Amino acid sequence: MIYLFAVLALTLNPFVWKTYYQKKGFLSSQIFRVVVGVVFIFLLDYFRLIDYSVQAFIKFGLLYLAFFFFCDLFYPRVKGYAVTFLLSIVLLLIWAYLQFFYPLTIAKDKYAFVASKTTVASREEESMDEQHIAVVPESYARYRSEKKLGELAHSSYYDLGDSTLQKIDNHLYWVTPIEYTGFFKWTKGKNIPGYIKMSAEDENEDAILVEASMKYVPSAYFQEDIKRLVRSKYKDTILLEASFEPDDEDKPYYVIPYGYYHKFRQMVDIKGIYIVDPKTGDIKDYSIENIPDFIDHVIPTSVAEDWNEWYGKYVHGFWNTIFSKEDMIMPTQWEDNDEVNGVFNQALQLNWFTDFTRAKSDSGSMVGYSLLNARTGKITFYTEANGSLNGKSAINVAEKTFRAEKYEAGTPLLYTIYGQFTWVVPLMDSNNVLREMMLVHAKDEKIYSYSNSKIKLFNDYKYALATQLKNDKTVPTDIANNKKATGTVRYVYKAEGQSSTVVKFMLDGQDTIFQVSSTDFPYSVFIEKGMKLSLDYIDTDEAIVSVEHLTIEGLH
Repeated sequence: MIYLFAVLALTLNPFVWKTYYQKKGFLSSQIFRVVVGVVFIFLLDYFRLIDYSVQAFIKFGLLYLAFFFFCDLFYPRVKGYAVTFLLSIVLLLIWAYLQFFYPLTIAKDKYAFVASKTTVASREEESMDEQHIAVVPESYARYRSEKKLGELAHSSYYDLGDSTLQKIDNHLYWVTPIEYTGFFKWTKGKNIPGYIKMSAEDENEDAILVEASMKYVPSAYFQEDIKRLVRSKYKDTILLEASFEPDDEDKPYYVIPYGYYHKFRQMVDIKGIYIVDPKTGDIKDYSIENIPDFIDHVIPTSVAEDWNEWYGKYVHGFWNTIFSKEDMIMPTQWEDNDEVNGVFNQALQLNWFTDFTRAKSDSGSMVGYSLLNARTGKITFYTEANGSLNGKSAINVAEKTFRAEKYEAGTPLLYTIYGQFTWVVPLMDSNNVLREMMLVHAKDEKIYSYSNSKIKLFNDYKYALATQLKNDKTVPTDIANNKKATGTVRYVYKAEGQSSTVVKFMLDGQDTIFQVSSTDFPYSVFIEKGMKLSLDYIDTDEAIVSVEHLTIEGLH
């Protein structure tokens, strides 16, 4: 039915038909115009996948009609010529206004739309569980996933899709779908062979290839394109970016959020999701109130970025952003990364995080940060971090600490750890290999810890907080203590990593599990049952503690 609009490409001035219908080539030109109209509608329908709505018709129809009214001006000295000229100009001006100027007039509406979803609080009520903090950066996960992709048969057919941070069976993973590299590889490949996941909590775990045949994916063509498949069934909704989401049994799905526009296609309100089985093409529709538990990504990052920008930028409307900039704050701008990044709270719910700075490009401190629930769209803006280091300042601290090694910092994330605002910053070498992880206190950059071992990283940070924040009443004085131990090894376990060996052992008469790395203590690889050891360690009241100093009897 939509292709019937192609008849609007015909000359609509009856006086042109009356004057020229017997002229040679006139009817051919009209047929050509209809063909152009069909092509234009085909491009919008098949490639842009536009929604079938009145607003879409107005937005694209105005330009469509203005163009063909302009074509009628090539028939001069015909009655109605001036009307045709006027209509083409008016339609073009209306289209330009709606496209470029109208969005500026609804700045306050954009702010009100986001403010209705936002709650302001001082700080998060609970500290994060350090066992569920994503210390593995996306770039390192993709580096490891690339190596796993190379193990596939016909690996040249495939490439990595977008990596996303997800909860699977109460563990955080970087999940990366496999995609086709192009049209000809799609024609040769039968189906996508699966996807790759890698732990975001433990950098020592290897990437895993999960075998799962998938036919309907974003990089496929024609009706096997995942969004085109959904659009063929649901014509009137706005389709947003597709995300890849396995369930807790590793069965893959694609999730496509949908919604409707407000204020003439300027503000999208997400109403639910379509869940697509990429093997069979089955589609299920869920309202936003009934999202299945395993789904993390409902609000796309592009929408989250817009909402955060509107909340900070348009508090007093558009003109305030040009002149006084009163009360205006801005999300931190990143050159190569998304402005929002995923963090999981205590309940393992995904939130889009971004920190805000003053409307000044060289500002190094935060005025607050927001967490946008990726399932519900509810936003919480936290104010107590005001005056803390922003993300870029945390990067500077981390990279200067390892200036000699020339490590580059990945995207920093702000967590509440042991009651303190803390930046988690990964550090990688030039090949995107993870070398160190760093915790930087957001209020005092002199308080930090770093290690390539997650347990030592958090134990050292506990000790730094206990010894260097003595005047801060939120940190208990017994959060960490230096202790000594001497004894005979009762149990020993060694785990080989990419660049070091992690040794865990227990001493006779003690329940504590001690951990050392061969990077810090090269002789630790020779520890065996029955050896006598003397050591200093940080007591953090946890089952596994890091050894600060180690002496092995008989070894130097």
